[in-house]
Amino acid sequence: MANNYDVIVVGAGNGGLVAAATACKLGKKTLLIERHNLPGGAASSFVRGRFEFETALHELAAYGPKEKPQGIRQMFNWLGVDLPMHEIPGAYRYIITGKDGFDVALPNGREAVIDKIEEEVPGSRAGVSKLFDYGEECIKGYDLLQAGKSLQEVAKLAPAFVKYATVPYDQVLAKLNIPLKARQILEAYWCYIGIPSDTFEFPYFAEMLVTYVENGAYAPTNRSHEITTALVHAIQANGGDVWFNTEVKRILTKDGQAVGVQVGDDQIYGHQIVCDLVPHTVYAKMIDRAVVPEHALKLTNARQLGTSGYLVYLGLNKSPEELGIKDYSVFISSTGDSRTQYERMNTLDKNDFMIMNCLNIAVPGCSPAGTSLLYATQLYRDGSWDQVTAENYDEVKDKIARRVIKQYEDATGIKISDAVEEVAIATPETFARYMRTPNGDIYGYYGKKWDQTIARMANLDKEAQPIPHLYFCGGSSFMMDGYSSAYFTGFTIGKMACAALDKEGVKNE
Repeated sequence: MANNYDVIVVGAGNGGLVAAATACKLGKKTLLIERHNLPGGAASSFVRGRFEFETALHELAAYGPKEKPQGIRQMFNWLGVDLPMHEIPGAYRYIITGKDGFDVALPNGREAVIDKIEEEVPGSRAGVSKLFDYGEECIKGYDLLQAGKSLQEVAKLAPAFVKYATVPYDQVLAKLNIPLKARQILEAYWCYIGIPSDTFEFPYFAEMLVTYVENGAYAPTNRSHEITTALVHAIQANGGDVWFNTEVKRILTKDGQAVGVQVGDDQIYGHQIVCDLVPHTVYAKMIDRAVVPEHALKLTNARQLGTSGYLVYLGLNKSPEELGIKDYSVFISSTGDSRTQYERMNTLDKNDFMIMNCLNIAVPGCSPAGTSLLYATQLYRDGSWDQVTAENYDEVKDKIARRVIKQYEDATGIKISDAVEEVAIATPETFARYMRTPNGDIYGYYGKKWDQTIARMANLDKEAQPIPHLYFCGGSSFMMDGYSSAYFTGFTIGKMACAALDKEGVKNE
């Protein structure tokens, strides 16, 4: 059976784009196939009136300044992707409006954050300082694990990473004698993965906190669509093929191995197949179930789909200065308890955890002079929108939008409702239709206590390649969800697929 490609990548989401770019960079004959007319999945933008909205990206972590590049920037540099980026001023503002509430704006920088939390909650300094020490160890631990080191080796070089590998984040903060209010301030980022702090494994959360705070976060000048376009150009510059408006119907197999894909009536053959898709979808609709190992089916069935999103995109006819907006990210809730915030995601009426971003604070000039771009985000659990029907859909989504806007106004004292010029709303139904993920899932598989990043990475061979020559990358893969995580999975899987080709001595002329 002749093979047309070394590597075929199905899906041009963040993970698929980087997997294809990596394979091309390593000299492999590569094909990237995407059913949409544009790359990126949720990493895109859209226009309403005179505004270009960012679809989903809040901020890009693990990027770093040019003089001290972090993992994502180093990866992009290697791939030849050079983009104008803006460092986001400050980490986040967190407002809790209920009993024992607070209003705290955290700056960037380790010492600045430690000083700020000590100011807000006296007696926090020692514990928060130790938390940052542990977080730095956890970054080192992940780097070592990605480099192929065993857990025994990692334990010697980054002991906190292994010691607290399966311990929930909030438990470690309590062990460090960090006061409750300070713990809640430091738990805000749970929403970026959708796992409450009493379940979220410590190393990943601590690594995420330190990465954002110590190295800062960045936003592209021209929305995340600029990143995806640059990655497509990198693929093509290294000889790769990219097919848009093309849907893969089947993953072809022979003798229990993946050998290609079916597009319409055509069969395209490849030595390695990489899917930036939810395994649920692949196993249920795109491959002969008989070739899927029992352990892969059991694992997929044991997993729980993550969360979906609800976003309100606002184009305002006043500038941030006129409105009094000074913060890029504002997290708002009536309670600081992340478990309660998470449980309320099951409901439409009690869910009051929200994030409001003002892109102009990070990227001046992102909208016409005298205007502002804002977008509000809420998360909803699988099934929470089941009660919404076609008849009441518009009413429900508009009601929530009005509630979210009012919540922001009440919490900040900033009036935005009378400045709205353009508004667009995305619901779980929107994401299900556009991304074709079950129930509009945007966060991949929910990380249960037994199934988070360390466990997935420790079983990377089976996790990433359940069937010979078939790999998975992206938000449903081994690093949970998020833009940076998806890029890393694509990079790792791209290298794995190429290494397997080299080991087999495959040379595609």
